[in-house]
Amino acid sequence: QEVPSRGRARHRTRAPDTRAGTGGSQKGVKASLGPSDGKGGQDGDVTVVSGKPSTWQEDQAPQVRSSRFTSMAPSLRSKLRSVVTDHLAAVEQLKAEPGGDEFMGLIGSDKFIGTAFRPAQYHMLTRLILLKGEYLHRLEALFEVASGLHKAALEQRTQARRTSGALPKVATARSRDAGYDIIGIDESPFSGIIIETATARDTARQEFQLFLQADTACRCADIARVHLPPVPDLGIPLFPTEEGYDPDSQEVVYTSSGIALRAADPVSVAIILRDTLLQWQAQVESVISDVEAKWWDPPSDPDEARRQHERTTAVFKISATYVSWHVLADAMNYWGHATIHLTDPALKAGALSALKHVASAQDEILLLKREYAQAYSASYRQTAKANVRNPQNRWDPLPDNGHAPDVRGAAELDAQEGPADTQTTKEPPADVAAVQKTHEEQETDGSV
Repeated sequence: QEVPSRGRARHRTRAPDTRAGTGGSQKGVKASLGPSDGKGGQDGDVTVVSGKPSTWQEDQAPQVRSSRFTSMAPSLRSKLRSVVTDHLAAVEQLKAEPGGDEFMGLIGSDKFIGTAFRPAQYHMLTRLILLKGEYLHRLEALFEVASGLHKAALEQRTQARRTSGALPKVATARSRDAGYDIIGIDESPFSGIIIETATARDTARQEFQLFLQADTACRCADIARVHLPPVPDLGIPLFPTEEGYDPDSQEVVYTSSGIALRAADPVSVAIILRDTLLQWQAQVESVISDVEAKWWDPPSDPDEARRQHERTTAVFKISATYVSWHVLADAMNYWGHATIHLTDPALKAGALSALKHVASAQDEILLLKREYAQAYSASYRQTAKANVRNPQNRWDPLPDNGHAPDVRGAAELDAQEGPADTQTTKEPPADVAAVQKTHEEQETDGSV
């Protein structure tokens, strides 16, 4: 229920629907890439509902009304308009390039995340990520400035009331950090600017994350398809439901670190499976070194070179962890169905315990994926920030995608095998974005 405003102007923002499964996210992104006059309307624009005349104008003492805050607001609003206009112009310029209109059309599609971008399209995607990251950085900086000035203006108003003997009124500005609504913000020369900036910032953040998901999904697909070594023969003991299983067997199996396990114990099967996958994932570092040696063109700026290496490392690890995730998911599915038919209480208890170990390993992988994805996003944000702060030394991707050696290498290897017939899309699993199918799964379902 809305709290009465006591005559103050009330400001609201309306957020696009971002609930899972609605499709609102990508549709909102596509709409926001078009021109905007900043006058309000749909798709997250600002609506101002006014009651009495401005409390800022009513409540100010003469010396406060003519303060520096009132004169600073137009300049800050002009800066916001300039940032928005420049960004939209840059996006339109990208769209006007050869193939740009087709690429922008992909953004609104249901399968944007999972598209196997052609090399030229991936180059455009990287440029769009940087444009959005730079735009987001500028909006965040403007929001901080506007918020600071807004707070100072309210404090000055409160002080003026105290001086004149009026009861002080406490500022009640509040916002949802993770959302779009700013409700009940006290009016100042900067309150409208805060709302407009917050709306633009939150939309830009949403778009930035969407583009990063498409980027990592594309890179992970190429990495799993071309660069990662095949998952080794697991060589795990028999599960209780498999033919030849002997519950009384005294056979001993060993982990990579030499820990002895009883082969007939179902939990041993889960432990060996997880250990084998961890050993396979450990090969990723050497694979990264080989791929970078062949296809990476490090930029001259050592800081940007470090960031590019961080991104390549993160995306390789995302791909490797999710190949492992799929192996564990297959085991969970197969063993889970088989366990239903076990009648021996002891064996069934052991099998259920093994399944818990597999589920725990999957949870660990999801945590690692989030860690790697956060590192990937943070690295791109740092590049965008550096471009804004040092425009004379900005980094822009080259058309050959030398900044993404896995993408460049996959394109060269594919060209050696012959041109692809058409552009394809791959569905990521419903539960997490950028989870890639293994090569064997792709062959089975006909996606390669």
